[in-house]
Amino acid sequence: MSKVIVVTGTASGLGKATVERFAAEGWGVVATVRKDADLKVHDGLENVRTSLLDVDDESAAESFAQEALKQFGRVDALVNNAGSYQMGPVEATSMAQVHRQFQTNVFGLIALTRAFLPLLREQRSGVVVNVSSLSAEQGYPYNAVYSASKAAVATFSEGLSMEVEEFGVRVRTVLPGQHATAIFSKIDQAADVPEDYRDGMKRFFGGVSTQGSAPEVTAEVVYQAVLDPRPGQVRFYSGPDSAAIPTAKRILGPQQYWEEFREAMAGRPSALWRSLIPAPGEYAFDRDV
Repeated sequence: MSKVIVVTGTASGLGKATVERFAAEGWGVVATVRKDADLKVHDGLENVRTSLLDVDDESAAESFAQEALKQFGRVDALVNNAGSYQMGPVEATSMAQVHRQFQTNVFGLIALTRAFLPLLREQRSGVVVNVSSLSAEQGYPYNAVYSASKAAVATFSEGLSMEVEEFGVRVRTVLPGQHATAIFSKIDQAADVPEDYRDGMKRFFGGVSTQGSAPEVTAEVVYQAVLDPRPGQVRFYSGPDSAAIPTAKRILGPQQYWEEFREAMAGRPSALWRSLIPAPGEYAFDRDV
């Protein structure tokens, strides 16, 4: 019988590409979307069942896990891809925005993971893939809350991997670089930003590329992360800008890397930084900032 994977946040972007990648390999796929209007987004793909799920609703996690199991009679992997993006200076970010960011990116992810763990533990096999971000490797200005949420995802995955390894369950976290997806057109922006921050924001966003990798790049990394048999390999990087980070840190060391990163974020990247960290990709996208 074909293996089965559950993927959240699949209406577009990385999630949609991931569904297509696994479906092409003959996997059964339970794909979730948040809106009724997106329930037909995977029509035409064999062995894909699309369900409604709002990952913010922690109370729905256990019932959804049981529903997902019934779709094909088994679950071999879970990909927690659903997420959101909050942007702006911390001072101008409301606590409601902070809570929303962590509810979607962290608490909802943990709730869904917990709901599937008993099944994976009891069958003594399975893979959990949590989609983080290259921002888990360093905090970006005007993205501090988002960066914190994605760092939480990465370290949660590392800790969990050691808890469940003895049960045959592997845990991975994928850290995508900048991708050409709709995330930058669906930003939860801070309001009433003090004028003092305007120049710094202009410098930072003026230096951010408006190009990124295709979603299929990360879909392939997710696929390889699920197949990889090594229990100790937790972090997987996707996109040239993300994949270059571990090597750059080894070459520079933690402090020099941080100093080079700070200069680059201030709009003053050195020749050394440019040589170590490549452009994020070749596909243009719209950025609503």
